[in-house]
Amino acid sequence: MEFKQLEAFVQISKLQSFSKASEALFLTQPALSSQINALEKEIGTQLFIRSTKKVFPTKAGINFYGYAQKMLALRDQSLCEMGNYSKECAGEINILASSVPSQYMLPQLIADFNKEYPNIIFRLYQKDSGGVFEELIQYQYDIGFVGTETESYRYKLSSLCKDQLVLILPKDMEYTGKQSAEEASRFITDKSFIMREQGSGTREALKGFLSKNGILEKDLRVIAYFSSTQGIMEAVSQGLGISFVSRVAAKVYENMNRINIVEIESEQLNRDIFYVQKKDMILTPAQELFVGYAKKCYQNVKS
Repeated sequence: MEFKQLEAFVQISKLQSFSKASEALFLTQPALSSQINALEKEIGTQLFIRSTKKVFPTKAGINFYGYAQKMLALRDQSLCEMGNYSKECAGEINILASSVPSQYMLPQLIADFNKEYPNIIFRLYQKDSGGVFEELIQYQYDIGFVGTETESYRYKLSSLCKDQLVLILPKDMEYTGKQSAEEASRFITDKSFIMREQGSGTREALKGFLSKNGILEKDLRVIAYFSSTQGIMEAVSQGLGISFVSRVAAKVYENMNRINIVEIESEQLNRDIFYVQKKDMILTPAQELFVGYAKKCYQNVKS
């Protein structure tokens, strides 16, 4: 069994395509197929089901993926340990993140990281928090970032930073009351309200705030459900209604003078942004570098 065979197997599993994997590895498709055939012969079982559109792992392939990923990660770690975590470190990081991290945190973080480690390639995918927990376990994703917790035994969560939900209003609407949860609750119940979709970490935090103040979703005048924070802020700026979104996201539209922000005094509107790792997964040096860099950056922000 050779490392190049394991690399071929992992890339095909992630990309679900022989042609895309051959491009990523700079190999011809016949050469890639030859490596997989040799690996299947050595293991003694078929690893992929080939279809006209996608390639799917067999049950044996699913079981073997974890071992292959760990062997490659250990190889890379040992090579780095013999030298240093240098700027020459290369690799690929596939991230699945919910809307706030993917749109308003990770782009800047990746840009800053790239200045120090230019040879590491990123693939960033977006789902709501529920979707991240459902799909992160799949091969094409390495690590995740979300705005809510899970009880799933499949993942390890680490708090990366604190976030706060704020009330956002159209520019021509003023909030003149106190910033208490009680007054804010009375204010929002008779206004047109824009809600995030099911599975959103923002929605889960908002539900806690509403419940604490005796408000059910049916008590709100919900006129629209949006699948992204960006969509909600654009709708609010156009006067469609009011909503709650992450403060880090809202500041973008506030700086453009398109919405008003109200910070409500309530613990229920505070939450953590979490880094998510598959349980028992061994990070590659590139992944480990980025995770450590992200944690260090936000520790500096806290201090």
